This record gives sequence, structure tokens and C-alpha cells, in this order.
Amino acid sequence: MAGPLAGIRVLEMANFISGPYAAMLLADLGATVWKVEMTQGGDPFRKWGGRKGGSRPQFAAYNRGKQSIAVDITTPGGKEVFRRMAAEVDVLIENFRPGALERQGVGYETLRASNPGLVYCAISGLGQSGPFAKRPSYDSIGMALSGLWSRFVDLANPRPPGPAVADHVTALYATYAVLGALVHRLRGGEGQRIDVSMLLANMAFMPETIANYLAEGEVGDLDSRPSRSQAYGLLAADDLPVAIHISSVPKFWEGLTRAIGRPDLAEDPRFATNADRVKHYAELRELLEGIFRTRPRSAWLERLLAEDVPSAPIYTIDEALASPEAAPVQPVAEYGRGERAVRLIRPPADFSGTAVERGGPPPDLGEQTVEILVALGYGAAEVEALRTEGAVA
Repeated sequence: MAGPLAGIRVLEMANFISGPYAAMLLADLGATVWKVEMTQGGDPFRKWGGRKGGSRPQFAAYNRGKQSIAVDITTPGGKEVFRRMAAEVDVLIENFRPGALERQGVGYETLRASNPGLVYCAISGLGQSGPFAKRPSYDSIGMALSGLWSRFVDLANPRPPGPAVADHVTALYATYAVLGALVHRLRGGEGQRIDVSMLLANMAFMPETIANYLAEGEVGDLDSRPSRSQAYGLLAADDLPVAIHISSVPKFWEGLTRAIGRPDLAEDPRFATNADRVKHYAELRELLEGIFRTRPRSAWLERLLAEDVPSAPIYTIDEALASPEAAPVQPVAEYGRGERAVRLIRPPADFSGTAVERGGPPPDLGEQTVEILVALGYGAAEVEALRTEGAVA
């Protein structure tokens, strides 16, 4: 596959979201990704949900463009296969509990002995050491412990937010770290170990929130960020939602007052300056809520756009994908052909000089086992012996 990472090999030893997503992002950039899966069942996302036949959406979402090899690293043959793969790759990504791979004899120190240039990225929930390191940690736990959950919902009604934000954020930071380590190595540096914890990644995802607390002691609430950015979610007369974000730019506030037919509000002492509008955010929101209930959404959007006010309909997922705004960026792409074809959201970056070819569909369990073993130098008899041992499938 062409792309900025063409020629880079990645070994993924990971399940569910954070590790597989990070590896897929590298595959999207042209890297070759060998996905190591358990011989019995593989990545648990393969069986997620009730859909029968084909790739489950949960698995497809994080595993396009990869090659799957089924290996049991608890067997002697499986350990050797894993070590030989690790000796041939540039990057290894894993998201098991701290110490899990070390106990199997395939941890970082063992692998770097035969591959000093290895960039080894270990993703964990709460770090690699300390009293909490081995606690089980999924997306919701990362969101809860980092404080991120509190920025999405009223804690008096603490329903989990929708998307797996903590897992996705962690994967993005892991990918960013891997790319940095690869650049360092290409400039003559060595390989290295990278530790990325979900806890710290999700705290780092809130730089302004954390900075406000450290400087001012402000914990904040659900209105803290919207009030500063002057962002509003409002329902129109037809119960359709509208988003407005006027920030601190005076012309946007003035345009909003004209769009709603209330230019007098520009002189109201409660809202005269941005600082005033931030201070009286709840009052202004309540006032806007009443006004927006008087016309349908389409009418408000027409008025707002005519005044150049940053505004948009708040879409559901189906509406967003089918919207005229999304059409020019072509958000959906098809991976694979025929019965293997799956439609997924495509990578968001377009390169002018290193265009990336579209990767293949999510692999079947062990689909490339033999192909990868042959690339590692195993002969037909050796492959059969590994199968007999149960080391590969």
C-alpha cells in the first residue's frame, strides 16, 4: 500500500478498541499491520453484537487494512513465532494489563534484544506501575477516573456518554507517540518503549479545563466551556435542534441579534460585552430558547447564515452522513469487494504527495497466518508442525 508509512511494519497484539484503532490508523497511512489474534475466537469484537455472517461492525470499525495471524503465545512454538515477528517489525502495539506479555516471555526487554530499533507502544488503563496499574480498565473507567465523564453529563444523572471517547482519545495519543518515535529513529536514534495510559491521555484531552483548575481552582460545570465559547444548543418551533457558536467575536453577536430580530440586545447591559454574555450565559440562553421556539429550524438557519453567524443543524448520524455539507468530503468508503465489502468512515486526511491507497477489508481470523509464516522463513513442514502443536491456526 502506498502512503507516508509505506514500508513500515506494525505488529499489533491487542483487542477491542484502543490498540486496534491505533494500529489501524497506521495502516491507513500505508503501514503493513500484522494483527496477532488468539487461536480460539480471536479479537472478542469478532463476536460482538447480534449480527450473523460477515464482519461485525464493531470489529470492522477498527481492523480494516490489516493481516491476521492466529497465534497461541502460551505454546513454545507460538512464543517463537511471536519473537520472530517482533524481530522483523518497526512498531509493536499492545494493550494488555501491565506485565501480561512479560509473563509469557515476550515483553519489551526480550524483544528489543533482537530488534534494538523496535518502537514498542504499551497502552494501559492506569499506567504500568503503582498500586492501581493492574486494575481492569475499559472506556467508561478511563472517562470516570480522568474527570472527562463529568464534562459530558450532569453527575446527578450520570448516564454513560455515547461514543467510546476514552478509548479513541487514547488510541490517537498512542498513534501520535508512535509517529514521533519513528521520526526519532529515522534521524539516527534508537527504538524505544512508549507507555500510554488511558487515564493520562484523557486528562491531556482537556488542556483548557485542567489549566483553568490549576490556575484558578475552577472545577467548572457543564456550562463552563459553552459560556466561554458562547455556544448554544436550541430547539426550534418544529422541535429540530440548532447549534450556534458566536465565540468572542463582536460581529457574530451583532449578527445574531439582527437574525433574531432583537438588535436592542446589543445595548442590553447584561450582554453588551463578551464578558457580560459569559457572566449572564444562563439568562441569554433562556431568552434565546424562547425566541427560537417561534420559528422552524429551516427559517432560523436561513436568517443566521444570511448574517454570517456560525450555526448549523444538529444532525443525527444518519442525517450527518447524508447531509449536503458532508457530500464534498465523501466521508464513506468501501473496503474490499463482493461479499467481503464493508462500508466504513474513511480516514480524514488527504495527502497531495503521498496518496494512500484504500486498504483491504477486515481480515478473517488467521487469514494471513501461512502467508506471514512463510515471510518469516517457515517451511511447509514447520508450518504444519506449528498447527499440530496448536501454536497457530
